[in-house]
Amino acid sequence: MSEMLTPRERQVLTLTGRGLKSAQIAAELGICELTIRKHRSAIMRKAGLRSTAQLIAFAGGQIAEEETETATAAPLPWDLLRPREAEVVRHVVAGCTSKEIARLLKISPLTVQKHRERAREKLGVRTVGEMITRGRVILPA
Repeated sequence: MSEMLTPRERQVLTLTGRGLKSAQIAAELGICELTIRKHRSAIMRKAGLRSTAQLIAFAGGQIAEEETETATAAPLPWDLLRPREAEVVRHVVAGCTSKEIARLLKISPLTVQKHRERAREKLGVRTVGEMITRGRVILPA
């Protein structure tokens, strides 16, 4: 897949996989945030992705393939989560949106948002990208 991407798109994908937001990526690469959004959009089109959550999960997967087996991020402390919160986090790590998770679990999207919020607090992560990146390190069944 990465052969289809331009060198700049690969840079954006790598930084996205590390949990950086568009503004942070733009600052790091010294280009406009709108340009970053265009690159992300092109990556999503080329990879057949429909949401930012899928892009972040895809980017995390690409980084995992490229890096060695030693992970740079500490694994998530799964034992802090209630079963439903852990289930929601697993779906987030897989790249599902809140609406998709709600349909899968037959619960309200607002309930999914609340589970995500509580999980972020318990896990000490601030962004979905951080959750996905760290959640990929060890993903219990």
